[in-house]
Amino acid sequence: FYAAAMDSVTINRLGFAPIQTDYQRAGAVQTTAQVIDEIIYQRTNGIGNPLFGFFVGQDARHPTVMAAQFSQGGTSMPDRDYYLKDDARTKKIQAAHSSYITALFVLAGDQEADAKKKAEAIFGLEKKLATAQMSRVEMRDPIKRYNKFSVADFSKRSPSFDWSTTLGKLRAPGQDSVIVSAPKFFSVADSLLKAVAMADWQIYLQWNV
Repeated sequence: FYAAAMDSVTINRLGFAPIQTDYQRAGAVQTTAQVIDEIIYQRTNGIGNPLFGFFVGQDARHPTVMAAQFSQGGTSMPDRDYYLKDDARTKKIQAAHSSYITALFVLAGDQEADAKKKAEAIFGLEKKLATAQMSRVEMRDPIKRYNKFSVADFSKRSPSFDWSTTLGKLRAPGQDSVIVSAPKFFSVADSLLKAVAMADWQIYLQWNV
């Protein structure tokens, strides 16, 4: 049904054009606040899911309550080990991932050498995020994954995000508490907002588009 309904001829003809505006906007961020606003924009407009996960779902300890919940994220490959291991199989996967990123940036108009540099920047940033993530084994523990914070306390742990304001922009205003699966991850993400070069954030946000 979906294959029959898809106008692949038009899709191929349009190429990169439908996402060009989003791509240019993502590449124009200049401040930490603009990086966060772009992350929010991509999420609330169904464009991408950069940096972290967010959803509203059932509170595991209070099943009649729906709660705002944050999770680790921000990586393109499906598991942190793809960034952290260095065996032959993993290196092959990393090389394929780099080639894929390079190919998409070339299709977006970059020269191959520039696209390769962008792939390196993206892998470098995503590896930092992967290092901060809980492992699959740790994530199997429902007690470790359940960390409830007042919005004020969560903001103290990761002040760059100003979670009260951010929750409003995420269309979940008025929360007094949130559930966070990986608190350490958000502290690291906060530090990366300050430490990573703005040019790399621009590339990373364009990659998410």
